[in-house]
Amino acid sequence: MLQKTNTPNPLNFFNVRRFKKKPKNLICQPLSLGQDNEETIVNWIDQNLKSRFYFGRHLQLNSLGKFDYVYLVGFESPKEMSIFNLSCPYLHSR
Repeated sequence: MLQKTNTPNPLNFFNVRRFKKKPKNLICQPLSLGQDNEETIVNWIDQNLKSRFYFGRHLQLNSLGKFDYVYLVGFESPKEMSIFNLSCPYLHSR
C-alpha cells in the first residue's frame, strides 16, 4: 500500500512486485552501498514507488582489475528510476 495515497498495490498483494532474478528488460543502475542499507532501500522503494523492481548483489570489475560486489537496482519504468535517483535519501547521505 502506498502510504501517501492509501491505495493498495495489486503487485504487493500477490507478492510479485520484487523480482528474484534480474530480467533483461529492466533499466538498471549499480550502487555502492554498505550491507546495512539494503533493507532500508528496499523498504523505501516499497513505500514510495509503484512498479516492479529488482534489487540484488552482483560482481563487477573495478578499475584495478579486481572483482567487487555492488548492488544493482532496476525498474521497469524509466520514470521510477528517475524518482528513485532524485528522491531516495539513502543514496545522498554519503
